[in-house]
Amino acid sequence: MSLTAAILIFISVFMHVAWNMLSKSTSPSTAFYIIMNFVGGIIWLPFFIESASSFTGLPALFYILLAGSCLFEVIYMYGLAHGYKHADISLIYPVVRALPVVMLAVITLVFGIGKPFDMLTLGGMIMIAAGCFIMPFASFRTISLRSLNTLALLFIALGAIGTTGYTLCDSQALKIAGTQYGSLSRSATLGYLFLIQMGLTLGEVPLILFDRSEREAFRKFMGKEVIYPVIAGVCSSGAYALILFAMQYVTNVSFIQAFRQLSLPLGFVAGVLFLHEKSSATKITGLLLILTGLIITTGICHPVVSEILHFLRNF
Repeated sequence: MSLTAAILIFISVFMHVAWNMLSKSTSPSTAFYIIMNFVGGIIWLPFFIESASSFTGLPALFYILLAGSCLFEVIYMYGLAHGYKHADISLIYPVVRALPVVMLAVITLVFGIGKPFDMLTLGGMIMIAAGCFIMPFASFRTISLRSLNTLALLFIALGAIGTTGYTLCDSQALKIAGTQYGSLSRSATLGYLFLIQMGLTLGEVPLILFDRSEREAFRKFMGKEVIYPVIAGVCSSGAYALILFAMQYVTNVSFIQAFRQLSLPLGFVAGVLFLHEKSSATKITGLLLILTGLIITTGICHPVVSEILHFLRNF
């Protein structure tokens, strides 16, 4: 993974932690996310107007992927919001983040999407997923999916499928658009994000209209508390804008999903420092696994490992 992609994702991770902390401080709901996504879309409207011509005359597959991304985004947001209602946020979120790392790696390998990565990199991704998975549990004895109720498992699955789907759709859609025009301009990339945010917002409307509790939550957030989803919208949309740019600097989208898990260690540190959450052996172990996996996945240690293997072969 290139240094440019790593820097973009690193900045994005901080913004992601910020909006996630905001959403954690309120009652999780689709109402919160629909306002957040609408605000995010409005930010990029000028870029879409400037680059609208970049989205005409593209192959039909581009528009199918765009629609697919919006659908998977809705699935992700729905799974996340409702998963929080059936289990602790500290349990749901890391598992939802862990599964797509492995899911994307498997999909890209099986279908030959992007440049194949070596077994060392795959091992790093598995370490990241394992770290994400064990972090939320209180102790090693309690690590089991049985600790989650059936509905929580369902919403975890929806969140993971949604994350995997929209990441894959976006990477392929941007690749098609970039191929069509030689390279996709920054304005066009942000214009694409406007389409995603507006599609996601429209997709969430039925979830609000046909759910009384969501309508009540929407009215609450349209009052004095509207500042929370507005700030979250700026952070979440900005974070994903950086991810879209980073997608243009990697050979395999699985690198993106793996490196984004840096948000979990940062979230852990923020929770301990600012929310006074308790640490545990599982959290620290998970943190170390994620950091080690990130070092391996980004290729920082590859030259060292190569030298060690070369030494062993000639020993």
